[in-house]
Amino acid sequence: SRAYKNNSFIAELVAKVIPVGKESGIYFTYGRDAFKIPNAYRVDGTRSNEVHLKVGQATYFCLGYALSDIITDNVRKQADPAINPEADTAEFITDLMLLQLEDKVATAMTTAANYTNSNYATLSGTTQWSDYTNSNPLTNIKTAKAKIRSLIGREANSIILAGDVAETLSLHPDIKDLRKYTDPNLLTAAGLPPKILGLTVLEGKATKNTAYENLSESMSYVWGNEAIVLYIPDRVGLKSLAPWVLFRETGYRSTRKWREEARKGDMIEVEDKYDVKEVADECAYLFVNAIA
Repeated sequence: SRAYKNNSFIAELVAKVIPVGKESGIYFTYGRDAFKIPNAYRVDGTRSNEVHLKVGQATYFCLGYALSDIITDNVRKQADPAINPEADTAEFITDLMLLQLEDKVATAMTTAANYTNSNYATLSGTTQWSDYTNSNPLTNIKTAKAKIRSLIGREANSIILAGDVAETLSLHPDIKDLRKYTDPNLLTAAGLPPKILGLTVLEGKATKNTAYENLSESMSYVWGNEAIVLYIPDRVGLKSLAPWVLFRETGYRSTRKWREEARKGDMIEVEDKYDVKEVADECAYLFVNAIA
């Protein structure tokens, strides 16, 4: 048998999942007041200067998503031993749901307008990493790391590279020089060192067909031609930082099956309920059009 599927979903690695008990709610936000140097000098006998912790609020709202397909009794009857209609259908639907989630996360994180702190740069011409003579990707990455550090007081720890960006960057002289000192068995699928300037490499290689139904396929990378330097926490919870998170109502993602006798078949449905939410975009730095 032959089947096509994506094997490179990274959405839930870069937008950490926060299980929530209700479809909507409030979470608390803290500003960068902890970075402001106070005037703590006190004259003997006087009161100390007061400082105030400012706490804001933001909201999330989990929307429902679901897809289903029918396995007719005739399909079951005609299926050869190599085919498992129920497992194949559940896997197919789940992959489509994951592709939609990947696209939502990628769209949010590769849209420059979402970076309220102007944490992005649009590369063009000789600055694009596909220009192996003039571009300086390592210098660009250092700049991004410095900007993130100045805003959140923590070191960026990851870099997302879209499919063609990863492949193109792997052939850049600067990266080829780094690769000399890397165990070949540790290289990524694109031939990159597992870490670049201390950043764990995540390759966004999922693809999508953007053509309308029944028209010729138009394939492209979900993550476009972008690169993103970012800080991703090990986990998200109270007083944690993350660029984007995935609020998911508890009990989802779920799969269920039911009989539809009138159609002489069984329905398979995969359902999810989540909100892709920007929490602290200053934790990330976007390079638009990283390659030509």
